[in-house]
Amino acid sequence: MKTIVFNRRNELLRIPLLKAMFYEAYGNYSYAVFPNKQKVMLPVGLAQVEQLIANHATTKDPAFLRIGKRFIVNTEMIVQVNLGSQRLVLSDFDHPDNFSLPVNKEALKEIKRLYESNEIWK
Repeated sequence: MKTIVFNRRNELLRIPLLKAMFYEAYGNYSYAVFPNKQKVMLPVGLAQVEQLIANHATTKDPAFLRIGKRFIVNTEMIVQVNLGSQRLVLSDFDHPDNFSLPVNKEALKEIKRLYESNEIWK
């Protein structure tokens, strides 16, 4: 399991980077959200999270997709792209709940195109 350690003044934070369902921007910080609904604030922005994933992921690891300024999602967890309600639904099917993220239509159309052309789910 690939973990990232953030060493801050008063705490040490160890995150299993590639197990997250998605990452969400929160100002200069970001949240890592996991399948068990645990939400952990990271001391870095989404651009840095994206770079950390790129630096630590291998071809065997799940792919992550940046969606606008707000989200980075684990593509293995995408179960529904709903253009009508403008929602992206994520689930690992091991936990009873799912995540429904608000995403604009243009981004959803691109995700749907990537899915249909098998560019990210192989």
